[in-house]
Amino acid sequence: MFKDKDIYFEIEEFNNFNIKAIYTTKSIGDIDILFKDGEKSSENIEKYFGKKNSIVVYAKQTHTNNVILIDKETDKYFYEEVDGFVTKRKDIVLMTQYADCLPIFFYDKENDVISVCHSGWKGTFQEISLKALKLMEEKYNSKKKNIIAALGIGISCEKYEVGEEFYLNFKNKFSEEIVNKSFKFFKEDNKWHFDNTEFNRLNLIKNGILSENIVVSDECTFKNERFHSFRRDKNTYRNAGIIFFK
Repeated sequence: MFKDKDIYFEIEEFNNFNIKAIYTTKSIGDIDILFKDGEKSSENIEKYFGKKNSIVVYAKQTHTNNVILIDKETDKYFYEEVDGFVTKRKDIVLMTQYADCLPIFFYDKENDVISVCHSGWKGTFQEISLKALKLMEEKYNSKKKNIIAALGIGISCEKYEVGEEFYLNFKNKFSEEIVNKSFKFFKEDNKWHFDNTEFNRLNLIKNGILSENIVVSDECTFKNERFHSFRRDKNTYRNAGIIFFK
């Protein structure tokens, strides 16, 4: 469950394992203003979320399916062309940015591994979530049966209209069952609408994540004015998706 804490929403199922996984609201400001550089990020992470002496790993999301490992050898903490992270380090805060795209959080409760990825439609089409899972498996021997996943907060299907070519590209690549359940045709605007959250939920289940281990938010960045939304506001302000060990 995504619990409302005013300046952010916190994922209760992760909290139960001493993991803080959150999605910020406008009350905290714009991620680019508050969290632009490592030093400032660390100060604000402690101020708002209570994590002391942290190192913030941050990237300028560019809708790739690039997921990287942050391990004990890592000494670089800001990246270009990266949309996902995986780590076991207790001093690290993983941070990604959103304004309608879908954050996907993972926690391996057996091996104590965390991950977050930024999955807009391009990331979803390229299956960035599966790239993150593969990295967890290869580097830490994670098993999908032990992984908790959380999807959200992102734009809802109702507000995510897409073109015919968009729909056909997904239809030609993915199973009919998943596509039929994650695309809806709205007669009101005569357009296809994409349910990014549902698509990722179904695709994770198809690829081995247990349905009972998936947490989904029903909030919508477009409909809820408490969140930044690019489709609604057409600006550069972003919400933050953050995960770390308490």
